This record gives sequence, structure tokens and C-alpha cells, in this order.
Amino acid sequence: MKSNILKTAAVVLCALFCTSATAQMKNSPSEPDSKVKSILNSALDKIKTAKAISFDANVVNKDSNKKEVSRQKVKVLMSGNKYRITIDDMVVLCDGKAVYSIDNGTKEATINEPSDSDMDIFNPAKLLQNHDKNFRAKLIREENTQYVVDLTPRKTQNFHKIRLLINKATFQITKVELHNYDSSRNECALSQYKTNATATDTDFTFSAAKYKGYEVVDMR
Repeated sequence: MKSNILKTAAVVLCALFCTSATAQMKNSPSEPDSKVKSILNSALDKIKTAKAISFDANVVNKDSNKKEVSRQKVKVLMSGNKYRITIDDMVVLCDGKAVYSIDNGTKEATINEPSDSDMDIFNPAKLLQNHDKNFRAKLIREENTQYVVDLTPRKTQNFHKIRLLINKATFQITKVELHNYDSSRNECALSQYKTNATATDTDFTFSAAKYKGYEVVDMR
């Protein structure tokens, strides 16, 4: 259950940071689509100019037959490389130096270092540093109010592609889909998106006093 919740959190972070990573990519001769680069750059500008971002997300997990197997509501607050994600009884915090997974149901907190992986979407700063080699972007189609953009990893990952829906007027991401190799997928619809959210360092900091009585497992 915990692994599913963490994967949900990762899908939500994809909504912002995979777009940021792709927006700055340099197209090769085999990737001539300058329009998709312009779309992603416009979406990136929305993120770069925001001091803090908050949004709600409705995450639906579907099996290979496109049948819904689970649904979760998520709240997200982000500032720079720091974030706070609330999913059911679980909170995932990152203060830029460590990731804290807090399970209020079992009263357990697990501490991990941010991954060194170039493709780790729990480490947005690392992802942004390696944007030029992570993804290929393609504009699939234009719908009435949305651009549909696919991001394909340049190297084999544990997912096949990421599909983004971006509002034509505001260039805000409205939905992200993580497509897995077994044809299952995770769909994340964003709402209540605010680029002027209020955030302080304490929003992203783990406090033992606040979680008194919790078992703390430090995996660093």
C-alpha cells in the first residue's frame, strides 16, 4: 500500500518537473518540432516565475484493460526543490536534503536521502540538471482547449511514456498520464492550481516534536 502511495506522489511530481525537464531540451535533426518546445517553454515559464505552487490532484490507477483499480486525492505544496505531498493518511516531505515518508496510520516515519538517479522524479533538482538527455517530446494533437504532448525517455525506464495535457490559453498542466509497459497507467488530473501559494521552510521540515510517539526509521 505504501509503495502505491509513493508512486502516486511520483506521478503528481511528474506533472510539473517532467515538463520543466523537457522544455529546455535542444532538438536534434530527427526532432524538428519547434512548436512542442515553445509549448513546453511557456509551461516552464509558469513554474519558474512562481515562488511557491500548490494544487490538488485526483489520481486514478488503471490496469492493462483500462479498468480503474484505485483512486486517491492528493494535495501538493512545492517551492524550489522542496515539496509536501499529502495522500490519505500519509505525508511525503522533502526539505531539499532528505525525503520523509510519514504514515499517520501506523505512526511511522521513514527518512531517505534524495536519489542520485538522473530520472528520479522525487528529486526535481537532479531531474532539471539532466533535462537534455532524459526525454524526447512530441506534440500528438491539439484538442479544443488542450495540447496533448508525449514525453518518451531517451533511456529505458520503468515506464513507457508520460502524456501531458496543457491548457492552450494558460499553458498550465491540467493532466498527466504515466503509461507503463504492461499497459497499465496512472492518471493525474490537477485542480485548484495556484502559482502564488504561501509557503515557509517549516511546511517542508520534519519535526520529531510534531510527530511525538512515531517510530522513526532513518535509512540514510
